Amino acid sequence: MGRPRRYQAYPPQFQVLQVLSSAGASILGIGYLMPLVYFIWSMRYGQVCGENPWGAVGLEWETTSPPPPENFLTPPVVTHEAYDYASRYQETKVA
Repeated sequence: MGRPRRYQAYPPQFQVLQVLSSAGASILGIGYLMPLVYFIWSMRYGQVCGENPWGAVGLEWETTSPPPPENFLTPPVVTHEAYDYASRYQETKVA
């Protein structure tokens, strides 16, 4: 449509599109800045989580954090499914 590129001033018919594009870029910039601020805040003031903060039942959560080169000295015995949280809850409730 004859729109020039890399110019400071655009023709009047493209001014509305330029303003909308600038506003959209500003909203996206704020959207990227907010998680960055939360990340920096949590890295500085956040608590260090434990070995298994979610109480997950998969084998990857049964080792220490950070995991050693060999995760388990002996092959682990799996007694429940990886996402069987109900059995994990009953084990901790009974114990």
